Amino acid sequence: MAVLLTGATGFVGLNLAHEFIARGQTVVLFAHALPPGAIAQSDWFSRAIFVRGDIRSEADIGRAFAAAPISEVIHAAALTPDAQTEAEQPAAIVEVNLVGTTRLMQAARRASVRRVLGISSVAVYGSAAPAQGGRLEEEVTAPRPTSLYGITKLAAEQSLCRLGALYGIGTVVVRLGPCFGIREYPSGDRPMMSPHWQCAEALIAGQQCILPRPMAGDWIDAGEAAEAIANLLATPDLSDTLFNLGGGAVTTAIDWCEALTALRPEFRWRVDEEAATIRYGLERDRAPMDTARL
Repeated sequence: MAVLLTGATGFVGLNLAHEFIARGQTVVLFAHALPPGAIAQSDWFSRAIFVRGDIRSEADIGRAFAAAPISEVIHAAALTPDAQTEAEQPAAIVEVNLVGTTRLMQAARRASVRRVLGISSVAVYGSAAPAQGGRLEEEVTAPRPTSLYGITKLAAEQSLCRLGALYGIGTVVVRLGPCFGIREYPSGDRPMMSPHWQCAEALIAGQQCILPRPMAGDWIDAGEAAEAIANLLATPDLSDTLFNLGGGAVTTAIDWCEALTALRPEFRWRVDEEAATIRYGLERDRAPMDTARL
């Protein structure tokens, strides 16, 4: 039996694909485009079954399910827009993030899939105040999404779980925190790269890196996140079905720049809000997520 992975050539999707292939799992990778050439031509990627298609298309999703006997699905396909993309392409965001989820669940029902794990986001918490311990908790912190991305991800969570209950499919939702690390690249679906990627690009280009503020967050390496998600999918009996997944500890973009400087002393960086060259996706820092349940 195989795992179907949607959004398989995005940043998180590629790390999930690599993790499952490394475990010897048969994987069907479903995405609208191949990844960059070096990855597409790599040995590990060639061991997967790639199906090109659109998550909004019932026919394309059907081809993905027909590529191998599918027992489990990880649903990572999403548009992760910035404010400009929200304003210009709101319908596409809703169609991919929400309608795509419902069509996937219908196809999973037809294929008698055992479990679907949906990749959601810390963005569903939005402006919600943290719990008493200063962290965002799954059952204590009520989501208050402020972006169209967060709104559609919360609706997708709820739709996935409701349809799973109707169809007799086990569902799990992972609210993924801010990621950085290997296999991040400008795909077009994520118009803003992580600060870590932007700083590393400045280093490679020999340019000065100017941060607008320290930017604290519970950043998690995407490879570690993929390992945790794969372990969760492999757990046969789960007492809970909603999990936060973040780095646990809080780090800042300053910590990252200091780490880069330790490797490359010639790296030049500073903090200056007025002259910033690094873009952040948030106007202010978000509280970290509680990960005790996971």
